[in-house]
Amino acid sequence: MKTERLLAIIMILLEKKQVSASKLAEMLEVSVRTIYRDINSLSEAGIPVTSFPGVNGGIQIMDNYKIDKQFFTSSDITSLLIALESLSNNVSPIQTSQTFEKLKTLVPSQFLDEIEFKTNQIVIDLTPWTSNHTLQPFLKVVKAGMDQQRVLSFDYEDNQGRKTQRTVEPYRLVLKEISWYLQAYCLEKADFRTFKISRMSELTLSASHFDPREFKAQPLGKEPFYGKKFTMITLKVTHKIKEQLCDKFGQLHFSHTDDSEKVIVDFPFMEDDFGYNLLLGFGCQCECIQPKHVRTELKRRLTDMLAIYQ
Repeated sequence: MKTERLLAIIMILLEKKQVSASKLAEMLEVSVRTIYRDINSLSEAGIPVTSFPGVNGGIQIMDNYKIDKQFFTSSDITSLLIALESLSNNVSPIQTSQTFEKLKTLVPSQFLDEIEFKTNQIVIDLTPWTSNHTLQPFLKVVKAGMDQQRVLSFDYEDNQGRKTQRTVEPYRLVLKEISWYLQAYCLEKADFRTFKISRMSELTLSASHFDPREFKAQPLGKEPFYGKKFTMITLKVTHKIKEQLCDKFGQLHFSHTDDSEKVIVDFPFMEDDFGYNLLLGFGCQCECIQPKHVRTELKRRLTDMLAIYQ
């Protein structure tokens, strides 16, 4: 997100010649302090950015500095626009729209129609089928914390139902499948931690700023298959479940049965709650043929479930 903002600053300065730090902060929805840090980053990268104090002062790029529009090919711009479009429903729509238009200024006019045509050929929709109306406000607060380097506070409930209060320095947002995660430095634990956004509540943006620590991205480590051992089992499933298995687990080995509506599949199974809940979630459209001990455990869980409704 910082790289996107730096590019936006360059394009604004090239277009408007001179802009105040407060105006840039307003346009990009960040603090003035963040703008000055970005200007320092641009200077260190060799971009000739200068600032002038006073009422008529502001930030500008030297007059002889230009970005060659031919530096970006039509394929480059198409890829950038497709990526932005895929994020439009998960980040600020206004900010995405502004970035969209700024990128178009890099395109020679004779290629605009071609790029728009290519961009519309691929659609990446990352939004879940069932919308989460509380997600956008949370993402906005977290993003503000990262952009402005401000501490976040929230109540957190882990997957065991244990509730804690956390104060963190936010560093990275990660979208994994349909879930958003925050990677942050937890002041209570004095270490980096990963938090699932949907488990947060009472999220607030503190007035306290923090100096960034050295952050090294870590794998989430919470995926169902992380460090797990598999047992190969044989399932008889409908074609609908076959499609779901392929979508989630890739290509598997299927074979036909006497029943044209069902197929046999060898499936890598995890013998834990995730694995059993996955099979039970398929209902009558999935039957475990073997091994026997998996069938026995499925029967036990079904019996326990049935007892709830008796």
